[in-house]
Formats: sequence, structure tokens, C-alpha cells
Amino acid sequence: MKCYSVNVSEIAEIDLHDIITYIANQFDAEETAQEMYDEIEKKLMSLATFPERATLVDDDRLRLLGYRKIMIKNYIVFFTIDKQNSIVNIERILYQRRNWQELL
Repeated sequence: MKCYSVNVSEIAEIDLHDIITYIANQFDAEETAQEMYDEIEKKLMSLATFPERATLVDDDRLRLLGYRKIMIKNYIVFFTIDKQNSIVNIERILYQRRNWQELL
């Protein structure tokens, strides 16, 4: 089975930081924030094996660009696969109710 490297973009790192900070501060729940971080990190790393299992996005423009998505609780992880270089590129991690078509 082919194994991919998982590359998290700078903007996706910022997204993740914002999510964790929001949970920790807004709900005064540092333990919950850490659990969310751990869950997201685990799911991202799981993409190293068979990332094609994730569905392509519904948006025609983004589908043509190869964008796929996975759901993690209330968040959507958007990523692309560089098969030639065996890299999964994590593009964004966004709250599911945001207008993600405008952000991508």
C-alpha cells in the first residue's frame, strides 16, 4: 500500500490554531480543545494511507482542482492529493457552516 506524506499548509495551521483557541477561550474548555486538536491531528495523519477514500467536494470548480474533504465533528478538512510526489496537501480546516466556497 502506498504511503503519502501529509503536508499542512500555513493557512490550515492558522485554521487549526483558531479552532483550538476558540474552543479553549470561548467555552473555557482547555481539555476539550486539546481533545479536538488530538482528534484532528489523528484524522489528518490517517490520510497518509489511502487518501482517495475521502469524497470529492460538491463544488464543480473545486472538484476540477481535485479538492477532497473529510468531516471531523463540526469541521471540514479540505485537501488535495499530489499522487506523483505522494503528498496529501491539507489546504483548509473550516467550520462546516462557513461559506467555504468563498474561502477556497
